[in-house]
Amino acid sequence: MKKKVIGTLQLSGLIVGAVLGSGIILLPPIAHMQLHDWSITAWTFIMSLGAVFAILFAKLALAFPGDEGVAIAVREAFGIRAGQLVSNYIICAVCVGPVAVLMTAAKTISTTFSIPANFNPAIAGGLLILCMILLMRSITTVGTIAFASSLAIAFVLAAGSINTIITMPVYLLPVTEINIQDMGRTLLIMFWAIIGWEVIGNYTLEVRAPQKTIPMATAIGTGTICIIYILVAVAIQSIHSSAGSINNFSMYMIVTSLLGKYSKILIMLISTALCICTYLMFVGAIARLLATLASKEKLPVVLSKRNVNDAPTGSLYLLFTFHFSNLLLLHFGLITLEQVISFANVFFLANSLIAVSAAIKIFPSLFLRIPSILLCAGFLSLLSFSSIWPLLALLAVTIGTLRFKTLVVFQN
Repeated sequence: MKKKVIGTLQLSGLIVGAVLGSGIILLPPIAHMQLHDWSITAWTFIMSLGAVFAILFAKLALAFPGDEGVAIAVREAFGIRAGQLVSNYIICAVCVGPVAVLMTAAKTISTTFSIPANFNPAIAGGLLILCMILLMRSITTVGTIAFASSLAIAFVLAAGSINTIITMPVYLLPVTEINIQDMGRTLLIMFWAIIGWEVIGNYTLEVRAPQKTIPMATAIGTGTICIIYILVAVAIQSIHSSAGSINNFSMYMIVTSLLGKYSKILIMLISTALCICTYLMFVGAIARLLATLASKEKLPVVLSKRNVNDAPTGSLYLLFTFHFSNLLLLHFGLITLEQVISFANVFFLANSLIAVSAAIKIFPSLFLRIPSILLCAGFLSLLSFSSIWPLLALLAVTIGTLRFKTLVVFQN
């Protein structure tokens, strides 16, 4: 029986850090450059869908608790093989995707300190070792670190945004004509801002009083994420209104008025902390999934091994091996970061698409179903823009899971 050690603050910290990720640094400037004074409207729409996304996965986690996460709900909705499918999708994604997160942090560090870009894999390797050391600790320690980091990040970005809004004029309502094509393309990119809630279910067995903790943590996490994104979007609009135009906008401009010359270093620290939180959330969740499958003899039993902190060390070592190998391949130029991101994104999107579809079937509420259908349409659109090779890999995993019994097999 697992110890129920995660409280509301730790869980909300894991959520905020993972969902914000590097997206809070990358997406608001992109959205404003594409949509200008329509960007706040777009963010309001995306954050509304994000709240529904969060509610869906919180409800799924409560209704179907377990280390396997949303696979349990998908099995209930569509059968055993569909449950296999989402687990195989998320495992494939996390075997490579977190490397891109670490490389994003490494690029921020190297840029800040003028380190040659060819050192990025080495920097990412150092961050990988740090993350693994943290994941070997108790989940309470990991959650506390994530909460402290998320609190600091939220405070800095909120304070910088509010100060910018107060000191610069801002026009919230759009005055230019809307370009439907630009809005559609940009909304697809902005969908990445709400990805991350899928793995909350993998932690349910370690949550104290889940019926109370998960809704509270979801509310805190959703509120924090929405407020930060909207404040940052309004702050960018303020800077644009004041300057007349923005060329090569960087997030450090939002906190410059507060910290002056230290702004770039602070944004580097924020970006790195967010990437680490994202890594901890996803890798910790999938390590628990792998350990559970191994304990059911669906994978080699060595993967079920846990240490004195109840951390799934066997699975963490496996994921470390995959991630370290990917960093070596990147270092020697055998693969590109774009290929890593493209591969992981396809599997993440497919996992989210099936999970949301399961929620639509399980929960009859019209309030949830209508925005959920919009989410599915967005995920399908993103998949349609994906590269051919990741899509072929997705097809291969899908056929292998549905036709054969060579991948992960579940039992009721």
